[in-house]
Amino acid sequence: MTQSHGTRRKARSIMTKDNVLRGLSHLLINYKVGDKVIVAIDPREHNSTPHRRFQGKVGTIKEVGKRSLKVAIMFDKKQKILQTRLNHIKLIHT
Repeated sequence: MTQSHGTRRKARSIMTKDNVLRGLSHLLINYKVGDKVIVAIDPREHNSTPHRRFQGKVGTIKEVGKRSLKVAIMFDKKQKILQTRLNHIKLIHT
């Protein structure tokens, strides 16, 4: 059988989390343009999930919508724009 080359390939350890429900709810946080965030993929939500290569990367918010955010991340000397839902990111508290 041929090998699959999907986006979730070899991501079992990255996409699993223990005690995901702990911490402040992502719905209660007010995000602003310019805030620093960490991409922390929530395995419970499959819609608008960033690619696994962006797991743990730090970016800045470029645009805030009702249910989604646009996050700019520097990746290999290029700026990548991720459009993702609120539960796939964590705000860096400074």
